[in-house]
Amino acid sequence: MENKLAKYGVSKPVSRPKIKPIKQLNLDTPEGKRLVYAEARIILAQHKKTFTRLASM
Repeated sequence: MENKLAKYGVSKPVSRPKIKPIKQLNLDTPEGKRLVYAEARIILAQHKKTFTRLASM
């Protein structure tokens, strides 16, 4: 098997164990709703021009 990471300077890749997600994200709780609103507010602020263009289509 060829070392695909050699071009990035990695001489010998190390195999790591797979980590399974253990936390469930429940967006129905008040904390989940606050998280969704906060993320939406950040996205709307960052991409204000894009959403303005989409609204005028």
